[in-house]
Amino acid sequence: MIYMRGLLGLLAGALVVLSACANSFTQADVNYFQPPIISTSAPAKPLRESWNLSNNTARVGLAEMRPLVPAYAGAGALLVSWNPHAGGTRDRLTFIVTHGGHGLTPTNFATALWLQRTFDANVLILDAYWSRGIEENWKTGTRYGASMRSLDAIAAARWLRDTQRTDPGKTFLLGDSQGGWTVLRTFTNEGYWQDEVRTLFRGGLALYPVCKENGTAQYPRLGPYVAPVIVFTGGRDTATPADECRRTVLTAATRWINYPDQTHGWDVANRGAHSPAVDGECGRAMNVYNQFPVCRSNSTTNDMREKIRSFVRETISY
Repeated sequence: MIYMRGLLGLLAGALVVLSACANSFTQADVNYFQPPIISTSAPAKPLRESWNLSNNTARVGLAEMRPLVPAYAGAGALLVSWNPHAGGTRDRLTFIVTHGGHGLTPTNFATALWLQRTFDANVLILDAYWSRGIEENWKTGTRYGASMRSLDAIAAARWLRDTQRTDPGKTFLLGDSQGGWTVLRTFTNEGYWQDEVRTLFRGGLALYPVCKENGTAQYPRLGPYVAPVIVFTGGRDTATPADECRRTVLTAATRWINYPDQTHGWDVANRGAHSPAVDGECGRAMNVYNQFPVCRSNSTTNDMREKIRSFVRETISY
């Protein structure tokens, strides 16, 4: 009996080791999570022609989407809207804005405008889907998920540092929904990339993020984090409910703010980046698997933005 218990203990230990190895990111994972770049142009009317790209770029003074950023492994270029400050990129804050599962939407461009104006910053709006021939990732747990998106974020930060001479010590990654998931995954102490992430980013901002984990490559570990991270969640969010998160995914963040009465996407640009949002208006996501409610709240958006201002200023003063 003692021998059997010892043998079982050894087997359990071996399983733990094997499990840890299985969960370690490798070059094989890079190959899997870097689907080929197949397009060099953005759709004029994305996501089933539900909105107009030029209204949210050229019309509001943001750069058009162009294939500028070499993908993580160097095969093809990611589409981005790169908006360097007119006075030069150096010694300024830089924000990389990454999208949710619906792909880039007017909300991302509206957020980019706010960041640009509020912080007098350089802003890069990063696409992960259009350049790979898809418009959405509603299934979530695919090769187009958090790990692919983290590699894209690293690739964008490399390009900014090496070719645009931005300051990594003043560079932040912001994402909403699956983009928020990207932020959490990028800053997780993942051995494969954590040292590089420390040299590329100052911090992360995750808005109503996906935070599902199940030990698979498609739903990888989140946290603890290697740089300051702020997380925002909504108590009425049925798309990415906070109670699905492992508690330490949220508490390991530098700050975690929960708005009990808010749905997913309280900052939605429901009239496009070129027009003021309609406060209190509710709609439904186009997600065919979960048509969750999205309700605009000006007061919550303003409060979140004030907390982002404080977080950024406190972080770069460390």
